[in-house]
Amino acid sequence: MINIRHILNISAVGAIAILATACGGEKKKSQGELDAQAEVFEKAEHELIEEIDKVVHDMPPPSEVPYLLMATGADFNGDIINSTDNASKYFNSADKAAMNLGAYATDIGYLSSYDQVQDALTYMETSQKLADQIGISSAFELDLMERFEKNLGNKDSLANLINYSMEVAEKKLEETDRLQMVALVLSGSYIEGLYLSVMVLDTYPEDLLPAAQRDLILEPIVRVIIDQKKSLDDIIHLLKDLESDPIIADVIAEFDILKELYKEDVGDIDQRIADQDPTLKLDKALLIDIITEVKRIRGDMVK
Repeated sequence: MINIRHILNISAVGAIAILATACGGEKKKSQGELDAQAEVFEKAEHELIEEIDKVVHDMPPPSEVPYLLMATGADFNGDIINSTDNASKYFNSADKAAMNLGAYATDIGYLSSYDQVQDALTYMETSQKLADQIGISSAFELDLMERFEKNLGNKDSLANLINYSMEVAEKKLEETDRLQMVALVLSGSYIEGLYLSVMVLDTYPEDLLPAAQRDLILEPIVRVIIDQKKSLDDIIHLLKDLESDPIIADVIAEFDILKELYKEDVGDIDQRIADQDPTLKLDKALLIDIITEVKRIRGDMVK
């Protein structure tokens, strides 16, 4: 678990700056005091960037959850990804563009995992336009797009390329001190991966197989969803350590609700598995509340 308590909150540092400015009229700051303040600000920013890098490292990359879904044997469902037709709705909002850039990255991972390569290329082109909206078009520069197109027949290479492009995007945002944008890209990628997982589970035909056999097939997907609670905790800690704006505040509020549902529904799941609890069934019924909330959050994100 990330130890946020030892990280200086940027909001608090901002408050110090305001206080220092207010007091400046009473007493002119010495150069030493100004240097000390600058050092505090620089340290806070450096520590926050380190925190973001750790969350990025600990989170599954955009291609991982889609690959896990494919590995379970679940069929491809093109209806559950965010249509590129929606992209024009995000062009006038940097926050929306950032979150849905993250979502499209995960969608590209899903398409690539199922060899939907031409659609994956279309999504890459759309992602390039969104990246341009938040000033990081170089994350999807011509060389990367050409490499993606040349590797359309190799899903492993495509996965590596989309993961790399997201790493570049995050670094570009860090370099320009737009740490909130980084957090929103991460949030969008996370919620899209979780949404794809719950939709695969929720849309699986009820009458295709006997219940026991169906539950056995779907159990790995249930585990994928349960395993995302750790990444959720990490993202919430990161968001709360950023200077809040209305979008960040809304994301925190929604993710906090989801965290509580995880705690209520599967908070003791690891212990029950370790104890080999005979009453435990890793099935859709265990996650009904989580499924409902994920759908709501994702619906708000893409609209």
